[in-house]
Amino acid sequence: MSTRLDELKGQLKKGVGSLTGNDEMRREGEAEATVARTQREVEGAVDEAVGTAQQKIGEVSGDRETELKGRARQAEGEAKRS
Repeated sequence: MSTRLDELKGQLKKGVGSLTGNDEMRREGEAEATVARTQREVEGAVDEAVGTAQQKIGEVSGDRETELKGRARQAEGEAKRS
């Protein structure tokens, strides 16, 4: 969740910089928002990939709990990326 807050803070900083004509603040805010968004998307992609692997392992081994944990991690990753 902190990456979403960091992204929001960056967007706010960018907006304040734009409104006040402070190009340095605008660029900093834009960069901070981009970094936070990228980090969130990467974390989400990793969670999705690990969840998929865990789900498949559960399916192959017949371990329903592992399969469900994998599905949950996939959903968590999708939520992070959206």
